[in-house]
Amino acid sequence: MKKRADHVAILLDGCSLWASERGLGQSAGLWASALACASTIESAAQSGIRHLTLVPADGEPLTEGGEASTVVTQLLRSHADTFRHLSLRFSALGEMARLPPDLQHKLRAMEQATAHELGMQLTLLLGYSGRRDLLRVARELAIEVRAGRLPAQAISPSLIQQRLVTAPLPPVDLIIYTGRGQRLADALTFESAYAEFAFTDCLWPDFTPADLQQALGDFGHRERRFGKTSAQVQSPTPSPS
Repeated sequence: MKKRADHVAILLDGCSLWASERGLGQSAGLWASALACASTIESAAQSGIRHLTLVPADGEPLTEGGEASTVVTQLLRSHADTFRHLSLRFSALGEMARLPPDLQHKLRAMEQATAHELGMQLTLLLGYSGRRDLLRVARELAIEVRAGRLPAQAISPSLIQQRLVTAPLPPVDLIIYTGRGQRLADALTFESAYAEFAFTDCLWPDFTPADLQQALGDFGHRERRFGKTSAQVQSPTPSPS
């Protein structure tokens, strides 16, 4: 039974609400969000996580000056030295064409600069909707079937996975939802089928390394079934000799 989460995804929710509840401006919430990102990234790398994926909740818009765009920019500007110190490999996935050109350039530069690193892979999933991504894949496959380039019976879960924007990433083990309340978000819709979920009672800017460690510790005590019963997991059918 797998006791360690190698790939952890975190849904970043509640930045604006955090600032509103404290009577602060948007800039204060953005800086708090960037700081939470930095401390979480460092804690994850030190915990032995191999892949950390950060997802702004509910497809936060990436327009010039938008909340998610500003957080990403501040994160790259303020914590580049920390990323180098941790030997992180950086990647950005999602609907990259929606990003402001300057931010696209910064993200690609960071990817190129860290491509040789051997530490944890940090992925930002930006301008992203899990349902929209599945819809795109369905449409692409339908067009190929109609054109006679793909037999309908060839469509499989593995083929769909290969077409998703998350295809470069390994299967996700644990998805942590911030923002209070036990509700899912429009993210990793297909990829989360066999993942474990963890829900926090805090908004994303209040998320701490201790919250991450609690989620990781809880994961280590769970029985992951991957669609099987507990009996099947505990006593797998022996393979034929």
